[in-house]
Amino acid sequence: MLNITAPIFFLILLGFAGIRFGLLPKEALPALSRFVLYFALPSVMITKISALDLRAVVNVPYMFVYALGGLVAFFITLAIVRYGLKEGWSVAAVSSMGAMMPNSSFIGFPILLQYLENAPAQAFAMALVVENIIFLPLALMLIESFHNHQPGVGKQVFVKVLKRIVSNPIILSVFAGVMLSLLDLRLPHFIGGGLELLAMAAAPSALVVIGGSLVGVAIAGSKVRTGIVASIKLLLFPMVVFASLQAFPDMPRELQVSVLVFAAMPMFSIFPILGGEYGQRSFCSSTLLVTTVLSFFSISALLLLLH
Repeated sequence: MLNITAPIFFLILLGFAGIRFGLLPKEALPALSRFVLYFALPSVMITKISALDLRAVVNVPYMFVYALGGLVAFFITLAIVRYGLKEGWSVAAVSSMGAMMPNSSFIGFPILLQYLENAPAQAFAMALVVENIIFLPLALMLIESFHNHQPGVGKQVFVKVLKRIVSNPIILSVFAGVMLSLLDLRLPHFIGGGLELLAMAAAPSALVVIGGSLVGVAIAGSKVRTGIVASIKLLLFPMVVFASLQAFPDMPRELQVSVLVFAAMPMFSIFPILGGEYGQRSFCSSTLLVTTVLSFFSISALLLLLH
């Protein structure tokens, strides 16, 4: 199991060391991150999904189980932080977003590629759909509403979130791959070959970005709240998913493994960026650091149990 997780976290460590010792300028991280987001990961989605039978892309029980685990993690975190720690609604909503949103793109899919010989691309695509259509809009709408002291979710907030979704390059690439599969179209060889080369760069580039972004992060803010968010993200979320899977014993083994792996990931790497818009950057950065480090042990343990 360590042979699967160690290379992933080695690349994260390599990215950290590269920035820490000046081998890579920290100013290059945003550009490298945009390369992954706008070129490498969309190439993975287009090349993988376009080669699938469209009927194999959507598995309703898979999406239900994944959504249920994330929503349970979100609302339990919201209740604990708001009523247990007596924090404000905005702070509680930001914390809950961290407990719900996994890093399926930058860590989850690379680990899945290492663990499964033929990792199902549709599992990654369905996870992205749930995250970007259910998880992220819900979190952002509540945070915006609480932060602006509005009694409800206004039109401006809805439009802002909708724009974020429809401009997401990964969601657009999923749609493009689905359309190519639906219409039974094949990309010209020079385009398909180029996208396959870009796809090969997705995982290592993403992991280097994560490691580099952890340089200079200190443990700040409420350590109790950090521990709560990390525990719910790494333990409760996958436990709810595992329990829910018992209701769907006929789900293919590859999809069962995939949804558990995605559920067990640390929170998404832009958590500090989004949280910073609401005065929570230090807490989000330190929580991301703690959760990412702890995930090495929790993910290794999960893969051992699955094996």
